[in-house]
Amino acid sequence: MSRKTQAAGRAAAAGQLAGIDAVSRHREKVLAHAEAQLALQGKESPAELLALYKRFLKIENHRLRLKHYAGEGGREIAHQRASLVDIVLRHLYDGAAAKAGDTDLRELSLVAIGGYGRDELNPFSDVDIMFLHSSKAKEVPAELNEVIQMILYMLWDIGFKVGHSTRSISGAIKQANIDMLSKTSLLESRHVAGSVDLFEDFRREFVKKCVRGHEKEYIMQRFENQAERHAKFGETVYMQEPNVKNGCGGLRDYQNLLWISFFREGITSTAELVQKKLLPEVERRRLERAYDFLLRVRTELHYLNKRGTDVLSLSFQGQIANNFHYPQKNILRRTETFMREYYSHARDLYNITEMVAERLGRGIIDAKPAGLLNFFGNGKKQVEHFDGFYSEGDLIYAESRDVFSQDPYRMMRVFQYAQLRHLRLSPELQQLIRRKLPLVGRTFQYSRAARETFQAILSRKGEVGRVLRMMHAVDFLGRYIPEFGELTCLVQHEFFHRYTADEHTLVCIDKLDSLIDTANPKLKDYRVVFQKLEDPYVLYLALLLHDTGKATGARYHAEASALYAQRVAARLQLSSERRKSLILLVDNHMTLSNVAQRRNLDDAATIQEFAEVVKSQSNLDALMLLTLADGQGTGDENWSDWKESLVWQLYRSTSQFLEDGASFFRQRRIEREQLRKQVGAILPADFEEEVEAHFQYMPDYYFQTNPADDIAAHIRLFRAFLEREAKGLENALAPVVKWVPHEDQGHTEMWICTWDRQALLTKIAGSISVAHLNILSADIFTRGDSLALDFFRVCDTKFQAVTDQRDIAAVERMLKQALSQEDFDFRPLLQKAKKRPGFHLSQELDFPTRIWIDNGAHPVYTLVDIQTPDRLGLLYYLLRAFADVRVNIVLSRITTEKGAAIDSFYVTDIEGRKIRDQDHIIEIQRALQEAAAGMAPKEV
Repeated sequence: MSRKTQAAGRAAAAGQLAGIDAVSRHREKVLAHAEAQLALQGKESPAELLALYKRFLKIENHRLRLKHYAGEGGREIAHQRASLVDIVLRHLYDGAAAKAGDTDLRELSLVAIGGYGRDELNPFSDVDIMFLHSSKAKEVPAELNEVIQMILYMLWDIGFKVGHSTRSISGAIKQANIDMLSKTSLLESRHVAGSVDLFEDFRREFVKKCVRGHEKEYIMQRFENQAERHAKFGETVYMQEPNVKNGCGGLRDYQNLLWISFFREGITSTAELVQKKLLPEVERRRLERAYDFLLRVRTELHYLNKRGTDVLSLSFQGQIANNFHYPQKNILRRTETFMREYYSHARDLYNITEMVAERLGRGIIDAKPAGLLNFFGNGKKQVEHFDGFYSEGDLIYAESRDVFSQDPYRMMRVFQYAQLRHLRLSPELQQLIRRKLPLVGRTFQYSRAARETFQAILSRKGEVGRVLRMMHAVDFLGRYIPEFGELTCLVQHEFFHRYTADEHTLVCIDKLDSLIDTANPKLKDYRVVFQKLEDPYVLYLALLLHDTGKATGARYHAEASALYAQRVAARLQLSSERRKSLILLVDNHMTLSNVAQRRNLDDAATIQEFAEVVKSQSNLDALMLLTLADGQGTGDENWSDWKESLVWQLYRSTSQFLEDGASFFRQRRIEREQLRKQVGAILPADFEEEVEAHFQYMPDYYFQTNPADDIAAHIRLFRAFLEREAKGLENALAPVVKWVPHEDQGHTEMWICTWDRQALLTKIAGSISVAHLNILSADIFTRGDSLALDFFRVCDTKFQAVTDQRDIAAVERMLKQALSQEDFDFRPLLQKAKKRPGFHLSQELDFPTRIWIDNGAHPVYTLVDIQTPDRLGLLYYLLRAFADVRVNIVLSRITTEKGAAIDSFYVTDIEGRKIRDQDHIIEIQRALQEAAAGMAPKEV
């Protein structure tokens, strides 16, 4: 290093220290002023003292809040908050001492522990303290206990949430060696009031008996604890609603590093890590900035919630972005900018602490327990040299710092070595790659050497995700594929997503990898498809690019992603066939799922149209795997058995059509005829004419979704309805209803048979909602002879099958009444039902209502798709809105999932034609938006 460089470094360090000193002096000045406001004379009554403390804290907390909103750093606010509590505790201690008379308070020390001991308190954090006494007896002397109780009661009355313990030195040591969390809390102990000598005796004993000889054990426990914590809070920095304290890249990771550092090296600060050459200075500054930012965010969360909280939920992200004065013009962009900064800092904190922890762990732990953060290797000790690198254990190191300057394409090859040899990048190599990223320019991106190695990496089934994560962790992936780089830390404002866009993509690739040898019986069919896939490169590349269009803010991100895919395909010089497949997969990555969930899969036109999109069996196989990975990549809970059954139904029907379209249609006719014979065999001979009528008048899709036993039961239901009318019984036109509970599935099917009439579905939905039942899904079928057969799947207030006869009677009574009056008004009854105790349809994520009206999805019908938060009576209001704007519903698919209503309707105008008039479409959009927003349409 040159003298000039050294001088510049010393000047920078001196400037930094001067800044720190200036902040410290300012803080001391403020605290001195605060303490002067709390000048106790020892003559005030308890009530006067309490009022004085509360007034003092109100003023000083307000002062801190103003500083926070003026942009003061998170660490400084936390320090000043701890210092204010110090002042209060010292005065309380002095007051208690004055009242204690002859009690020897040299036998007692008031000690801050945990976060308070660390000198960091967020606005509503607990105040953790320990009363340390010198007594050898098991019980605390009565006179000391009286002082302790006096202090605690005043703290509680003031309003502090206090965690406290009373221990002798030996008792504290014993507890620390029993429980790792207690040891950690005491590790950060700090004297506040009382005997300094007693506290210093404790610190000496703590180091001697709790640290020395316990290093390996403690470090092991800390690594295990961190692994468990990361697993609990998502295993990634990029959670859509991260935990600021305990998540990956959270405050606890920084603190954990310092705890390990103390036991390993006896150091307590990141500056000392730099002196020990365990952490470069530039990385230390990034780490400190990250920690300060996260502390500031946590402080803001406390202020917004008015209590201690750590989850950065979607509902608060926009408020914080506004309060932190991000300059973007709209709230969405401000939120995105804030969250990108958050993820950037959290990623820095995570990566740096992982890197340093790995260095500290070397030589401490010989055996790696299962799931231990992958900090330590698999026990391999041999050293191998290759292509400018060498491996030791399971880590790759560079032979020299010029390894990439000599040959830039080693930057791609090193990841291939990591894949083939099952290695990881050493912390030193990660740092070197980050510094050499400028080598990954246009020439590198277009080079044959780089693209051939990249293709080889993405062609190894089941081994891709780990390597792409390595690339992304050092920012190499975003440099080589800049289209993906735009997704880094991008928040997704979508209902089902739990991760940022880049993390979602990598999770998708992980899910695809896991199929290669999965033992999950639910995924065995996917495994077969994956194993026979001939060209995994295109599929992995499609997954990498499928959401890149989200970075553009395009309304339809799939189209924007497809444009990016074209650009990447040209740069990577894909063959014509591969390029077409890549663009098809990216452009249609949501098509299979959307068609399966929203279209009538029993309509041959749906299958034919979808087959024309995918074009070949190989594309269909790849799209099936992409759909699974994309669905699971939003969160495993979002990939349900119901979705699974639908996509497999579409996949198999499309496979059959691609193999032989003519045979597909013939098979459909054969299956219907076979079904008619099965139903005829189930029912007595006198049902023959009714069976013929049923198969003549019911629509085709009905027979594709119902087995013979159910169809026979439906025909019996029709007979019961018609016989009642024929005999002229009272209420002959009232519907016949059958309830079929499925207790193992948590719902009951409600079968309704009646004459088709105006607003029939509306009145059924209203009757169910007024009875305070939840509609999970619905299917409607209208026969050619104007008889209707409708199925509603409902659950009770406990989300269980409806079996209570009172609920059943309430629905049937209300439906009979509603059908007897043409203009029956449900609105007052629904308002009353909302006030009843029971379940509340809560949404886990806030998301906007979306309505799509599509005339191209079906040759005969207009398709209306609605996604909106669910609420009591929603389906009733939507159906009422359709009736008000003169729309006839031919087929519906009603779905309630995770607090969201996802509904599809095949509709026509009142004359049975597609709805093409633009004014009418605008009228429908407006009516449905108002109904979804809770603005009840007028009753007619």
